[in-house]
Amino acid sequence: MKRLKRLALTLAPFTVRVLSNDRTYTHKAHTFADALQWAQQYPADWGRVVITGRFGRAIAERGQA
Repeated sequence: MKRLKRLALTLAPFTVRVLSNDRTYTHKAHTFADALQWAQQYPADWGRVVITGRFGRAIAERGQA
C-alpha cells in the first residue's frame, strides 16, 4: 500500500512549493484545481507559492519574490 501511495505521488503532474523565510513546503496534486486549493491554504504575505508542472515549468506564482 505504501508503494502504491508513493507511486501515485511520483506521477502527480503538479507540484506546489511554498517558499517561506525559514522552510520550504512541498505538496503534490493530481489536478490543477487541487494545486490551487493547496496554494490558497497559505496567506499571501506568508511566502511565495509556486505551482509547477511535471517537467518543472512554472505554471503559476504568487507572493513575494
